[in-house]
Amino acid sequence: MRWMTALLFALALLPGTASAWGRQGHAAVAALAQSNLSPTALAQMRTLLADDLDRNGKPSHRTTLASVASWADEIRDIAPKDAYRGWHVRANPVCSDKLGACRDGNCVDQLIIKYAAILKDHSQSLQSRNEALKWVVHLVGDMHQPLHSGVNVDGGNIAVALAPGTTVIQLKPGTTLHALWDTDIAVLTLKEGPLRGTLADNAPLAADAPTAWMLESRDVARKSAYDALTGFTCNEHLGAPVMIDTAYLQQASQTARVQMEKAGLRLAHLLNDAMQ
Repeated sequence: MRWMTALLFALALLPGTASAWGRQGHAAVAALAQSNLSPTALAQMRTLLADDLDRNGKPSHRTTLASVASWADEIRDIAPKDAYRGWHVRANPVCSDKLGACRDGNCVDQLIIKYAAILKDHSQSLQSRNEALKWVVHLVGDMHQPLHSGVNVDGGNIAVALAPGTTVIQLKPGTTLHALWDTDIAVLTLKEGPLRGTLADNAPLAADAPTAWMLESRDVARKSAYDALTGFTCNEHLGAPVMIDTAYLQQASQTARVQMEKAGLRLAHLLNDAMQ
């Protein structure tokens, strides 16, 4: 596992906009997925990444899922404002069974379904399938960050602060609940060691499996991100800043590990299904 540790450390040093699980977390999810690919899917992955291009259209020399896992964030950083707005999330209410809006099909579960179909279609160009692979790798990781799949009326944008005596992390000024889960909790989780898991089922997936995964993640958002907050009430704004204590961070870290490991194994299942 030394190669994985070295890779995650290197990726953590790269600049970039924070996203679900951050670069380090996305790389960890992707690495777990790659370790569970079938021989056929692994061979296709290598073919699709052989001539991979970076966000500027230049050879990236990236040949692993972990190394391309944050490409979807990299292209967003240089795209026109709002070009990918809503692509990485779906704002499903945590206190309702209603689905969040999905403008023109551009939300996390529907895009996974779309790009998995492109990846599966060998009549598509290698570049189209390469980009579809990178989207799927990233968005499956995004979906399993609970606040990318479920939100209260504040949308996760409520400011947070550490309760007195909480020293397990340090927060940047202006950190929101969403950002806390995106990066700080992911880093805390991975300090406990690499993700682990073995895919036991390679049966064909239902076409709407990503939506089911998203709704499960929404329920996790309700239980682990919101219900654990002091003073939380459905459909009401929390007073800012929300105080985060050690107990909250410990349970959130455990939840994040479960979510990230599910993401890695489900990603492997989806890729094995799509790259037969």
